[in-house]
Amino acid sequence: MSNRFRKATSKYVYGVLVGRITDGQENPHGNSPHYEILVDAAGTPYRIAVNIQSVEGSEVLAFFDQNYSNNTKLDLGSVTVGSHGFNALKDGPGGNGLDYLRDELFPLDKMAPIPPDGSGITLSALLDAQIERAKQDSSSVIVAVGDMFDDSQTTEEVGFALGRGVHDIHMMQGNRGHFAEDNRINGDGALFVRFSGGETIALFVRFLSQETNTDDHGNPKDVSDQ
Repeated sequence: MSNRFRKATSKYVYGVLVGRITDGQENPHGNSPHYEILVDAAGTPYRIAVNIQSVEGSEVLAFFDQNYSNNTKLDLGSVTVGSHGFNALKDGPGGNGLDYLRDELFPLDKMAPIPPDGSGITLSALLDAQIERAKQDSSSVIVAVGDMFDDSQTTEEVGFALGRGVHDIHMMQGNRGHFAEDNRINGDGALFVRFSGGETIALFVRFLSQETNTDDHGNPKDVSDQ
């Protein structure tokens, strides 16, 4: 059985974090490398952990948009000019969280494998460039959608030693096996950065092992159910 990045006893709250980027770096430690982003949300620090490789070795697929224009049901236009901090979102049927498979957030078939590192285009390099740009733009805002934690139960070494943050910045449905308990609808994760000129970048991530045809609980639909 694969080890989770955080202990099973960790408590999570799904929602959206809004704040200012202060730093970022790849954390290659452990069996599930992440890219970590430090955020200041009205004086409270958070650590955002973005998967750049799967625990189970499944290929990471991503859709990156350098000029994202979908306001989403989060109303990004209002969120990015509103107060900073973390706000909970309702997931599940009737929830107001994001859903890769139901919200038409982006063309799902355009998600492509992006290696965590190497000499070509990598997820770490993409994030490095946006983090550095945001650090130079005092009016930029990051919006991270995922599961908030507030403890120190990370099971692996992390680059930024901070027990408060947001992770699961990826699709949270279509899982089988060990991660099937994570399945839900209207509860997917994503990352957005709004710059001072109004340009918004967006990153959506899922794993190749995740199914893209799910029921009302986010569980994979079997062929016989279709």
